[in-house]
Amino acid sequence: MLSLTLWQWAWITASVFGAGIVRGIAGFGFSLITAVLLMFVFEPAWIVPVILLWEIAASIGHLPFIYRQVDWRSLGWLSAGMLLGTPLGVWLLRFMAPGPMCALINGTVVILALMMLRGASLRHTPGRCGTAGIGMLGGVINGASANGGPPVILFFLSSPAGAAVGRASLIAYFLLTDTWASLICWQQGLFSLPSFLLAASMLIPLGLGVALGSRVFRSIEEARFKRLVLLLLLLVASAGLVKSLC
Repeated sequence: MLSLTLWQWAWITASVFGAGIVRGIAGFGFSLITAVLLMFVFEPAWIVPVILLWEIAASIGHLPFIYRQVDWRSLGWLSAGMLLGTPLGVWLLRFMAPGPMCALINGTVVILALMMLRGASLRHTPGRCGTAGIGMLGGVINGASANGGPPVILFFLSSPAGAAVGRASLIAYFLLTDTWASLICWQQGLFSLPSFLLAASMLIPLGLGVALGSRVFRSIEEARFKRLVLLLLLLVASAGLVKSLC
């Protein structure tokens, strides 16, 4: 799997670096971007476990700086739902055809981005059952695509708590979800030595991208950074949706 051309290596490096910048700014978006861009090179069942490893590395690097801002109460109920939903998502990854899966993933991202661009938000934080339900849906999507769970992104970014708390909570949530999904992928035999080699080879571009994005986050207005990130995600997901339908 690592016998790639120079242009493919360049594409992978640029994708990881660019997605890392978005991850550093918003706390999410890395999986959404890389899952779309790298499916031009790899099959979903091969690249998704690698993306999970990159997400874990990014979250571990982030967490010490945002620990105190995390909404741990909501995170607990979301995580409970995620634990139930992720195995179903991994099962879908193994047995669902790549075309319909990519269309479902990218279509979900397009709908989510449009909703948030139109100002979708929560007036009140949902109760325990509602929060766990959102976590379960996010777990299914994360296990099937490593795209970060769009329902949970909407939950936190539309929360009355604000962007800083939402961003920190997403980073902590993704560390839990991606670790859980990685363990299930391991049990299902989806990891291989080339998977770990590719993941390790991109740690420097990933780290540089996340560091640059975090720096941008500290200097940009809340409304502006949300809109810029959502427009980028909408563009990438739309391209992936067109490709999966052709």
